[in-house]
Amino acid sequence: MTAVVKRVLYVDSDSESCLLMKDLLAPHAVDIAASDPDARREARRHSYDVYIVTGGAPGSTGLALCAWLHRVDPRTPIVFCSSNGSAQYQKLALEAGALRYQVKPIDPPLLRSTMGLLLKLAELESTRALAAAQQAMRELDGRAPQAREPAIAAHEDAQRRRECVLRARAYRAFRDAGGNRANFERLWR
Repeated sequence: MTAVVKRVLYVDSDSESCLLMKDLLAPHAVDIAASDPDARREARRHSYDVYIVTGGAPGSTGLALCAWLHRVDPRTPIVFCSSNGSAQYQKLALEAGALRYQVKPIDPPLLRSTMGLLLKLAELESTRALAAAQQAMRELDGRAPQAREPAIAAHEDAQRRRECVLRARAYRAFRDAGGNRANFERLWR
């Protein structure tokens, strides 16, 4: 069984750490951002499966970026890494939207297992709405037509949301490859 390659945004100003992180997280595709503005630009440009934010970017504690990422992409898990091991700082990172906090220096086995768990969690959450709608449809089979209408609407809504996510990811990939919106719209139909 082959592993599915996921896309990770790693935010750190230290180029050595960035190279180590790329090796550590192989075979996943790891994009690097050296500052908060770079990270915001990359997050707008691409769709990520996990964000790893460090507290050491120039002029930043990483907390504001963590909060921004959580606000614009609430379903993508965030791992916050910092050399500050205080309980208060950890609490601030978790309140800003991080799902996990890791104290630097990063423990590679712990980070790999954290990544695996967060990726599984994200996958489960993305299919939960569709599964719930399908379960409701199964439960309502054989009942009165008026009782089935909300379940049908929920199922159709989940399918529309999934279609929108797929379309957005396909458009980002198309745009990253140099395509324009008009060509994408023509090809998508």
